[in-house]
Amino acid sequence: MNAAAAARRWLEEREPQAPPALRSRMLEAVGRRAADADEAGTAGAHAGVATVLAEAAIERLRSVLASPGDREAAWDLLTADALLTGALEAAAEAGPEALLALAEAYGPERLAAELLEQGRDGR
Repeated sequence: MNAAAAARRWLEEREPQAPPALRSRMLEAVGRRAADADEAGTAGAHAGVATVLAEAAIERLRSVLASPGDREAAWDLLTADALLTGALEAAAEAGPEALLALAEAYGPERLAAELLEQGRDGR
């Protein structure tokens, strides 16, 4: 099973489940991730899931930044938040090293870089 499929399965098996509309958007975002998501620097099955969830969160964040003022973007922001939270949960399940690696890879510096890149590109 590739990491994207594992991430979908991880989301589907989480208890308690996210509200249906949010869960659907989360699964859709993960489905958009390429099956060959870069998993460098992560270890274990949950770490791969964490990377896919975090990358899906970044994609939703980019969508929000590309749609300033669009009320529909609120769903993307909520989805990004839920996916990043899930990524941290999955990494924590994999162990402290995986959590640290994910936090370093997708922490405030990464989010700030996305904001700066989006601003420069004028998207």
